[in-house]
Amino acid sequence: MKGPEVSLKHLQRALTMELTTVNTYLLQERKLDDWGIDRLAKRMREEIGEEREHANLYLSRLILLEGEPDVHTLDKIEQPKSVKNIFETQLEMENEARAYYNKAARECEAAGDVGTFNLFMTILGDEEEHVDFCEEQLGLMEMLGDQLYISRQVSSAAGEDEE
Repeated sequence: MKGPEVSLKHLQRALTMELTTVNTYLLQERKLDDWGIDRLAKRMREEIGEEREHANLYLSRLILLEGEPDVHTLDKIEQPKSVKNIFETQLEMENEARAYYNKAARECEAAGDVGTFNLFMTILGDEEEHVDFCEEQLGLMEMLGDQLYISRQVSSAAGEDEE
């Protein structure tokens, strides 16, 4: 079934945003692992899975509505410079997604595409949870100091069970 043009446009933009997020988080996860910050790297692997699922949902909806998905285009991906920079980058990306998905949901609803509206609203909830997590981590870094925060994100010995 052919979907409204506004829905196709918003689904494509959301797909690009999610694919960019997957690649950004993958780079950040590898950097965290390289820096020896294994607990945060593990958390990032979980986030990558969630973002991949978002991309998959947008892609599936786009195909259902007879769109022509572009999976090659990505937004600019920044090199991570520090743990704090990683959370600041994620917070910026997630806030951008929240604002866009909210707008997209409303426009899809106005076009009569309730299915796409519901998809955007569902994923919007996930994005809000990630914003909360990023804000919490940045707050902890501020309260504890970067070094103490980071030291708590490193297993004390190789093979230690992670919390």
